[in-house]
Amino acid sequence: MNLRLNINLKVPAITAGSFAIILMLFIPFTLFAQGGSQIEIINANSLEYDESLGKNAKRLIGDVQFKHEDALMFCDSAYFYSESNSMDAYGHVRIEQGDSLRLFGDSLNYNGTTKKALLRGHIRLENRDITLTTNYLDYDRTLNMAYYFGGGTVVSQKENNTLVSELGYYYTESKSFNFKKNVVLTNPEYTIEGDTLQYGSQSKIVNFLGPTTITSKKDFIYCENGWYNTNANTSKFFKNSYLYSDNKIITGDTIYYERETGYGRIDCNGAINDTIEGLILEGNVIELFQDRDSVMITNEALMMQLFDADTLFLHADTFKVSTQFIPNDSLPNQTDTIRNLFAYHHAKFFKTDMQGKADSIVYNFSDSTVNFYHDPVLWSETNQLTSDFTYLQMKDGKIDAIYLNENAFIISKADSLFDNFNQIKGVNMIGYFNDSNQIQKIEVIEEAETIYYGRDEAGDYIGVNKAEGTNMLVFLDNNELSSLTFIKDPEAVLYPIKEPSPKDVLLKGFNWRVKERPKNRFDIYNN
Repeated sequence: MNLRLNINLKVPAITAGSFAIILMLFIPFTLFAQGGSQIEIINANSLEYDESLGKNAKRLIGDVQFKHEDALMFCDSAYFYSESNSMDAYGHVRIEQGDSLRLFGDSLNYNGTTKKALLRGHIRLENRDITLTTNYLDYDRTLNMAYYFGGGTVVSQKENNTLVSELGYYYTESKSFNFKKNVVLTNPEYTIEGDTLQYGSQSKIVNFLGPTTITSKKDFIYCENGWYNTNANTSKFFKNSYLYSDNKIITGDTIYYERETGYGRIDCNGAINDTIEGLILEGNVIELFQDRDSVMITNEALMMQLFDADTLFLHADTFKVSTQFIPNDSLPNQTDTIRNLFAYHHAKFFKTDMQGKADSIVYNFSDSTVNFYHDPVLWSETNQLTSDFTYLQMKDGKIDAIYLNENAFIISKADSLFDNFNQIKGVNMIGYFNDSNQIQKIEVIEEAETIYYGRDEAGDYIGVNKAEGTNMLVFLDNNELSSLTFIKDPEAVLYPIKEPSPKDVLLKGFNWRVKERPKNRFDIYNN
C-alpha cells in the first residue's frame, strides 16, 4: 500500500492540527541509527511514502536538502530509507562539507552509517583550487577519501597542472592524490606520464611508482621510481633512470636534478654520453652544472672517446669538464667558447694503437689538443715516448702530431730476444703520424742523439750506430727506421755489434718503463 502525502516543508506557519502529523513524520528522521548519526531532512517541496521500496521509505521531490553531521546534500529528488539510514538522490546532486569541499553529480547513493557516498554521472569535486571531474566516484567521509574509476581529470588552477588517469584516490584533508593506469600530468613547462603517481598538493611533490617519463622542451627523463617537487622544480630518480638533454644521455642508479639551476648529481654507476662529441664519461659520483656546460666526476672516473674503428679509455682520480665563454674583442656581442676536459692525478689511458700515463691530462675541445703534465709517458706501437711536457695534436679524430718538450726521449726494442734498444734523444721533438696512426717522421730539435742497431738485408746485426748533432730528422717505415739525417754538426760512430759495453749503448736518462704500460682497458685502473 502506498500512502501519498504532499507537504511543503517550507511553509513557515504551522497550525496546531498539522503539527502532530508533521511531528510524526519527522520523529524517525532525527533518531540515531546503529553505528552512526541519522540523516536529517532539511527541506523538500513534497514528500511521499512509498513502502514498495521498503519500510518507511520516502520519496522527496523538489529542492531536496539533507544534512548528515557536517555535510549538506542537495538534489532535485530523492528516496530516503530511514530503516537503513541511507538515501538515493537524483538530479543536480551537490554535497557541501566544511567551507572548501564541493561535490556535484547526476546521482548519489549515501549511507549514513558507513558514511560512504557513491556518485555517478558528470561528477565534479571542488576543493579550493583543485577540481576533479569523472563519471564514477566513491567518497568515504570517515576516511575523507574520494576514489574515482573509469577515467578522471584533476585540474589545479594555482599550479596550472592538469592530470588524467584511469583510477585515482583523493584524500581531502591532506589534499593528496594517488593515480593509477595511464597517468598523464600536463604543465606548460613539462608533461609527466606514468603507471602510478602520488601527488600532495600541500607538499607539491609527485612520487613516481613504475615506469615514468618527464618531457619538456629542454630535456627528457625516464625512471621507474622517484619524486619530483613541482614547486621547487627539483627531482630525484631511481631504478633504470636516465635523462636526455642538450644531446647528452645521463644515466645512473640515483639522479638528482634541479631544473631551475641546471645542477644535477648522479650517484653510483653514473654515465654521461655526449652524442655530439662521441664522448662517454662514467663514475660513481658525477656532478652536472648544465647552465655552465660543466661536469665533475670522482670515484672510478672513466672517459671513453669513440673513434671510427677504436675507442680510447682514460681513467683518473677526478674528471672535470669546464666550459668558458670569453668575449670576442674583434666581434662585438659574440663570445668564444673554450671547453676543456681535465683528468687529475694518476691519469692513465688505453687505445689499441697508443697507451700512456701522466699525473694529469687536459683535452682542449676547441683546438683538439691533448696535454700531458708531470712525468708523462706514451707508447705508440713499439715506441716509448717521454718528456717533461707532452701534447698531442688531433685532426679529424686522429693523432696528427706529438710534441715532446724538454728532455725528449724515444725508445724502442731492437728485437724481442735481447735487451737491445734503439734510442732517440733531444731537448725537444715533434713526431708526425700517418693515416694509420703510426709515427712516420721525427724532428729532433737541439742536442740530438741517437743509438741505432743496424741490420743487413738478411736481418742480422751489422753494428751499433751512435750519433749526435744539433738537429736531426728521422724517418720511419712501419715503425722501423728507414733513414736518419743530421741537419747540423753531425758526429757518428758505427761500433761492431760486440764491441761497445752496455753503458755505451744506453743514452743518459734512459728509462725503459714497459711494466707501466697498460695491456688492455682494465689495466688503466692500476697505478
